[in-house]
Amino acid sequence: MKSDFLFLIRLMAISLMLFLFFDFTSELLASSIIFLKKDTFSFSWERVFASFCESGYVGGLILGVGLWIKIVVKGYKEEK
Repeated sequence: MKSDFLFLIRLMAISLMLFLFFDFTSELLASSIIFLKKDTFSFSWERVFASFCESGYVGGLILGVGLWIKIVVKGYKEEK
């Protein structure tokens, strides 16, 4: 049971990092498009973390828990 809990924590951490990476990528892409149109590069780490804190962490946690549930159910099905 302890290893399952550690696996859940690891999945949630990886999912959170994935969502943070996508927030960073989307902010960088948007800043690049604005740079091409207006010649001002407006990348901001504040907006990356603000986006992550508003909604990204929820998606990361849900994804991590969902993946963990799927893996546990698949493991129980394979035991039977």
